[in-house]
Formats: sequence, structure tokens, C-alpha cells
Amino acid sequence: MTTPIHIIGQPGSGKTTLVAGLVRHLTDRGLAVGTLKHSSHAHELDKPGKDSHVHRTAGACPAAMVTSRMAAVYLPASAQASPENLIKTYYKNTDVVLIEGWISGPYPKIEIWREIVGRPPLFPELPTVTALVSDDRLEAEHRTMADSRKITLLGLEPVSALADFLLDLSRV
Repeated sequence: MTTPIHIIGQPGSGKTTLVAGLVRHLTDRGLAVGTLKHSSHAHELDKPGKDSHVHRTAGACPAAMVTSRMAAVYLPASAQASPENLIKTYYKNTDVVLIEGWISGPYPKIEIWREIVGRPPLFPELPTVTALVSDDRLEAEHRTMADSRKITLLGLEPVSALADFLLDLSRV
């Protein structure tokens, strides 16, 4: 299996749009792509009142929902259900694993940054950022820091350039 890659950025920077574009591009190239969305916010994933929610809150572990089109397994947060273990278990047959978020995760990170969000880039505080994706101009201080850390600077387009970089990075 290849190394998973985090796609990180400030809220509203376009992480989901970027991940979706990469998934479309990479699957068009014939690659199997898995994604994992990580949220630091605790919120209900299941729909309260539905049977699977009733089963789970009654104590079923795991509790699953299966339809003719999809399956979902609900697990309580634990070391067993860590992102690393989920990746090892369910992403064995993928060529690429993209993790949206999980800034503290252990894998290489690609940051998307947009000036319009009004917040600074994250990479100055994160040693595992290997690329910054943006069409905006970085302040001189951030540009110098990116250069000194050999962080690759890429535009949002063409997505093929980012996909090529990502594939090289995931094969490390």
C-alpha cells in the first residue's frame, strides 16, 4: 500500500473541492482512490431515530447499515477505529489514500491556502507539509520559509500537476 496523504487547510479553503477534483482526476487515470474525512469535532454520524442508531445506542458494537447501494459500519471511537487502523483494514486495495484533514496525523501533508479565508497558512507550524497549493501570492516571510523548507508550491490548476506530485509523494 502507498503512503496516505493528508489534504489540509484552514476552514473554507477548499479542501473538499480539491479532494473531489483529485479523486476524479486519479480515477480517470485508472487508479483506485480511497478517501477518509477526519473531523476534530464530535458529532453524530448516524441519523437519530433510525434503526441503525437505535441498535448502536442500545449497545451493538459494531452496528452496520447495508443497502443495495452502500454499507456503513458504526464503531465507537477507540484505538481499533483509529484512522491508521481503518486505513490498514479497508484501504488495502487502493492505489492512493487521501485524508481530508487530521492535521496532527502522521502522513505527509499538502496544504491548500486561500488568501480570501483571511487566515495565515498552516505550514509554518507543521513540519510534515510538503506542498502548498494556492493561486494566491504568499507574503514574503511565508515564501522565504517555504523555500527554506523546500516546500513545493503548486497552483490549483492544472490538477494533473498536483496529482503527479501526490503520486510521487505517496510512493515514498
